[in-house]
This record gives sequence, structure tokens and C-alpha cells, in this order.
Amino acid sequence: MIKKLKPILTTAIVILVVFMAGKYLLDTLFGDMCGNEIVHTVPSPSGEKVAYIFSRDCGATTGFSPQLSILDKDDKFPNKSGNTFRTNKNFSIVWVGEKKLQVIYDKESETYEMDKRVNGIGIDYVGK
Repeated sequence: MIKKLKPILTTAIVILVVFMAGKYLLDTLFGDMCGNEIVHTVPSPSGEKVAYIFSRDCGATTGFSPQLSILDKDDKFPNKSGNTFRTNKNFSIVWVGEKKLQVIYDKESETYEMDKRVNGIGIDYVGK
């Protein structure tokens, strides 16, 4: 019985090792194919929060996407989608107070995310 299990166990371990090595190699070679380019960095009135307007590009099959993230001042800007607002056209922002941000966007644009509160900041959207 043990003689029959040994080749099966060995095969399973080899398959697992090959799979893990392949995943590591692919992640190392290609990583995240998306990239962010910061367009504007706008700190809150006290400087405790930072609003990042950026363009996200995920390669030839997708277009550029204007996005917004609100982070704490000490947070590193991540290579991720925006955590507040995502659209297909440019927009602008205005801090209305320490805890309030206004997003001015083209109401004809397609919006993919419009969060009303992020990191303790209330967001108002004004379509023009």
C-alpha cells in the first residue's frame, strides 16, 4: 500500500512545485500590466488628506481612465484603481472644507465609481 502511495505523492509534489515556480516566473516577468500617472495632487486644507487625480492605463486593449483616490498624507500612492471616482472623461476637484470634496465632471461621461464617502471625506458630485 505504501509503495503505491509514494509515486502518487511524489507526482503531486512535483506538480505543485512546477505550478508555484511557473506562477512566480509569470508574476516576475509580467507583474501588474496596469500603470498610474498622477495628473494632479491636491492636499486638503490641513494637509492631512491628499486627493490624487490620475490616469490609469492597462495596455493596448483598454483606454486611459481618469480616476480619483483620497489617501492619508503618509500613504504611498498605490498602483490600483481609484478608491473614489472613475470615469472616461477628465474632471476637476475642489476641497470645500477639511472633510468635504467636490468633484466637477461632465455629466455626459460614463462613470464607473462614484463613492459618497472615502477615508472620512464626504464627496459631492456636480455634473456640468
